[in-house]
Parts: sequence; C-alpha cells; structure tokens
Amino acid sequence: MESVKKKEKEKEINLNNPRLYINRELSWLEFNRRVLEEAEDLNNPLLERLKFIAIFFTNLDEFFMIRVAGLKQMVSANINKPSFDGLTPKEQLKRITQKTKQLLRETELQYKKLTSELKKESIYIHKYSELPKNLKKKADKYFEEFVYPVLTPLAVDLTHPFPHLPSLSFNIIVEMISEDLKFGVIPIPKVLPRFIKLKEKEKEEHYLYLEDLIIHHIEKLFPNQEIRSIATFRVTRDADIIIQEDEADDLLEEIEKGLRKRRFGKPVRLEINGGSEFIFNFLKDELEIKDYDIYKLEVPLNLSDLWSLYKEIDRPDLKFSPYVPYYPPQFNIDIFNALKSHEFILFPPYESFDPIVELIEEAAEDPNVLAIKQTLYRVGKNSPIVEALSKAAQKGKEVTAVVEIKARFDEESNIVWAKRLEEEGVHVIYGIPGLKTHAKLLMIVRKEENGIKRYVHLGTGNYNVETAKIYSDVSYLTSLPEIGEDVSKIFNVLTGYFHPPNLSKLFISPVNLKSKILEMIEEETKLGKEGRIIAKMNSLVDPDVIRALYKASQEGVKIDLIVRGICCLRPGIKGVSENIRVISIVGKYLEHARIFYFKADGEEKIFISSADWMPRNFHRRIETLVPIENFQLKRKLRDILEIQLRDTAKARILMPDGSYIRPKERNFNSQEYFEKWVRQIK
Repeated sequence: MESVKKKEKEKEINLNNPRLYINRELSWLEFNRRVLEEAEDLNNPLLERLKFIAIFFTNLDEFFMIRVAGLKQMVSANINKPSFDGLTPKEQLKRITQKTKQLLRETELQYKKLTSELKKESIYIHKYSELPKNLKKKADKYFEEFVYPVLTPLAVDLTHPFPHLPSLSFNIIVEMISEDLKFGVIPIPKVLPRFIKLKEKEKEEHYLYLEDLIIHHIEKLFPNQEIRSIATFRVTRDADIIIQEDEADDLLEEIEKGLRKRRFGKPVRLEINGGSEFIFNFLKDELEIKDYDIYKLEVPLNLSDLWSLYKEIDRPDLKFSPYVPYYPPQFNIDIFNALKSHEFILFPPYESFDPIVELIEEAAEDPNVLAIKQTLYRVGKNSPIVEALSKAAQKGKEVTAVVEIKARFDEESNIVWAKRLEEEGVHVIYGIPGLKTHAKLLMIVRKEENGIKRYVHLGTGNYNVETAKIYSDVSYLTSLPEIGEDVSKIFNVLTGYFHPPNLSKLFISPVNLKSKILEMIEEETKLGKEGRIIAKMNSLVDPDVIRALYKASQEGVKIDLIVRGICCLRPGIKGVSENIRVISIVGKYLEHARIFYFKADGEEKIFISSADWMPRNFHRRIETLVPIENFQLKRKLRDILEIQLRDTAKARILMPDGSYIRPKERNFNSQEYFEKWVRQIK
C-alpha cells in the first residue's frame, strides 16, 4: 500500500520541473548581497564594514570574469539550451544585469554612509577640491615627486589607436576639443597607493584618491589642449582559460600562455564614473560592448582597493578584536607520538593551523621520515609549507607535490613556487589531464621500530597559513593504517596513471563520491520521519542530489542545510521540500568547511569532504569524502553543526523564492561562540 502511495506522489509532482530550482548565478548574486549586508550591519566595527564593501567588489569582479563571460560565450555560440532551472543563457544575462545594477545602487548608498561615518572618527577620504590649502600643497608635492614621473598619457587619434587595456586596469579618459587629438587615456599605475595619505594632525587621518590627484593635474599630461570632459573607467575581460591539455606538450607552458591571454580577453563589462555621452559612446564602440554591459557608478571605481585602506589605518578600536587561535595542548609534545595513539579534528581558525605546519616542518627534519607526499591547491605567498618541502628534498627525502596549476586566479603564483620546488629536487606533478586536483591530502611515511608507518592529514581547506586565520575549515589528522593505505593509493593514482583505486574507507571523485552521497540520502529516505540529514558546504548545485533531497523531504526526513554561497534548492515548497531548512552564515570568518551528517538509523555517520555538492566537484575534480568513525571526533563535528544551526546573528534563512531573510531575534553568533567553545571542549 505504501509503495502505491509513493508512486502516486511521484506522479503528482514532477521533480524535474524547472520551477523547483533556483538559478545558480542569481543565487550567487544573493550571496554577494549577504556580503553587502555585513557592510550595513551596525554591529560590525566601522573598518570591518568598509572591508566587506571591498570583498563585495572583489567577488563581483571574479563573477563577471568567469560566470558572466561564460554565459556570453554561450550566447555568441547560439546556445539557447536552458539550465535545469529553466533559464536560457540570454535570460540569465538579462536578470544578472538587473540584479547587479540594483545591488550597485545599494552599495553606492552604503559607501557614502560609511565615508560619512569615518569622518566622525577623524578619518577623511577626500576629493582634491575638498582639501584644505596646506594639504593641497602636500598633495601637489606628492604628485610632482612620485606620481607624474610614472604616468604614461596615451593619445588616441588617427595615428594612435585606442590602447588594448588589460582586464581590471583602472584608467582615466580625457575628451579634448581639438581637430587633431580627440581623446587621451591615462592608465592609473598599480605601483602607487590608491589612497594617498596626507597627515595633518596626530589624531586625524587624511587620504586622497590617486585618480583625483591625477585629474586635477591633467593639463600637465596634455598641455595646450582644451579639455571638455573627464571620466574614470575600468574594463573587465573574459578570464576563463581553456587549456588544450591533449595538445600541450608542456602543461606549465600552456598555462603561462593562457595567463597572458587572460589579461586581454574579450570585454564583458565596462564600469564608468563621470564623462560625457561622447566618451560613453566612444568607449562603447571601441570595446564593442552593449549598453547593458555598461555600469555607471556615482562612487569611485575599483573599490576592491578598500582592502589596502583597511590594512593601512591603524585603528584597532574600529576593527574586530584580534583573536588568537587555540593551540590544543596535545600537540605540545612530539606530534608523531601524539598521532600514534590518537586521531584529531582541528577546527581552524578557532583552533590553530600551526600543528599541521609543524608536522610538515618536523617531517622535513626527522631522519626517520622517508617520504612526504602532498596536494597543493592554494598555498599563498612565502609559504612555510613550501619551505619545509624544499628543505625535506634538500635533506634527501622523497618529496612529491601534486600541484594544481589550474587553480583559478592562483595559477601564476602556483607556477612560480612549483618551478622552485622542482629546482630543489621535489617531484612536482601537475595532476591528471581533464581533472583538477582539489583534494587536500598530506601523507608522511616514517620508519619506526615496528616497520613503516603513515601519518595522514585530510582537510576541507587549503594548505594556506594566511587563509587558515579567516577561513573556517576542518582538518583530520590520523595514523590509522586503513586511511593511510587509501591515501597512498590515491597518491599513486595522481602521480601514475589514473585508474579507479580500490579504497577501503575513503571515497573519491570522479569515481564514487557522488554515488556515496546519493546512497546516504537514500538510506535516510527509507527511514522516513526517523531520518535526519545535516549538511554544511559552500555550494549546492547538483540537480541529482537536490532531487534526492526533495524525495527524502517528501518521505518526512528532517533536513538542515548550512550553505554559505550558491543554493539551487528551493526549501519550504509544500509536498516537495517542506521538511528542508536552508541557512547561510556570513560573518567575520569565511565558512569553508564541508561536513555531512546522516542519522543512519541511530548509527550516526559523519563525513568531511573537500567537495561541495556541485557537478564540477563530482565529475571534473579529484575530491575526497572522508568518514569520521572515532566517537569523540564525531561528537565534535556534530556539535559544530548543531551550534551553527542555532545561529541567529549571522544566519540568513533561504525562502522558496530564492531570497534570504534574517531571524527576528539576532542574539546568538555561532562564530563568536566557537572562539570560546574550542577552549572548553575535551
């Protein structure tokens, strides 16, 4: 009888109906709106709010360079096939434009409010015309000594074509009244600070926009010319690199070529402030873009540069209180001894990332360590981990680094230190053709009294000591033989010839990670109202997984999802997803961990993973799904999930229409709570 009812239910509701899904790109824009909300939140310190505006614009730049550029490529290729939410590429672009312009209007208002509030704190971001006389003199002197010598004014006339400007370059355009010279372009040099510090009094800080100083002295750059109009503008270009790996003899060389092409890809966006209609139409024609690709702003462009101002201003009272990550006392002794008999879950940035760095550094020095193998996706500049791997190779150990040089926007950095590692004798492997290596794996092989022992780290985040201070991630440290054996097999696959390895504990993409997730959801679905799923991730996009969650909800399974960014699932739809709740937490720390909990008929199965629930993670990347079986570690992960589900201060609740609302009472901040909690747990 129950199976008959189930079949009737499936006939009634078509889970392939596009209306049941939120568009990926529009969901991402909603995420960036939540970032903007942090700039508006009066509970955040003033300079932190300014920083969130910088994050908003940095995010938007990447979105246009990759996602919008990709949609434009589809339109150019006459691809009209709708995504699983029912929108064609052209329809998506139209809605993206509308939503982005709305968000920019909100951001302009917020930026003006923040600069006004900064004045109350004796921090002034001036236009040149607002400067008092004594500061104008300082500014003029700075222009003569530092700015003027590095500027390159570019004429645009019959003999001087419009310059080919790199993506995200910031420029001034000048319209002149002249038969010979109509326009001039001045690239604003990156080597100079965007905000020029002009200090008048000890308790006051005065800054001037670099472009405003240049504009005031524009006659010196185009002497004897009558200037009609001036604007600042910025071009965003398609930055997606398509690497023909099968044809590339040297992947490293191919990536480097791609990076050079990225700087001059096809324009996808023009941002402009000021100027005449003549300038507007001139840029539009030269860049060959449409009106809907042009964004007129009333505030200074390139506000991602507010990062530099945030770092420059030394006002601890206007920033988050500094937090020192908790260093678990278990690691005060020899790390290898600690790992011989215990497994550990670390929770950066609340708990220190240092034990992982120290483990690699000790392995480099330890004469009993025979080999170190590690995947590297994003490690940052001046990495102590890269230094330790170099040292280990110098000392004669077998060191292997699987470097993902296709890590978007980190390719150039990764190439530099990958070459350096090769010079030091490290075996540098550039992954598997057609797949990005996104798994976070470290294995240390050590000779001990009873034979060879493997020490392993698996994580949800990158081996980057800087982002480990602000990204919330999970690290698992163990010397369990079964895990070590599996990790060893995965490394053999990465460095040798790809074939599906026979693993006893771990699951990997693109082999069986997705099928394991679907299997676990199906098990809960069979339990009906006794089922329970809690999943924390960055993004939820995969339609097969979403349909499986809908089916589980239809059977009464209670599902809580903590999804920081994109979520294509619509919760709260009667008969489909009324048992699903989705929250997004955006705050002081970037929520980056992937933790999946399944009740499993009381057995409680918990996994951590490098993978979000997205098609790219399931099919086009090497990813890991790691079962955590130790009772205490499972309890710690379950507590992390439960604490985040209680958040009312930084959590937003996803509504069926794709919008997010905040709880009425905002009295519990999970991120603040974790700072104390990690010091109390045993």
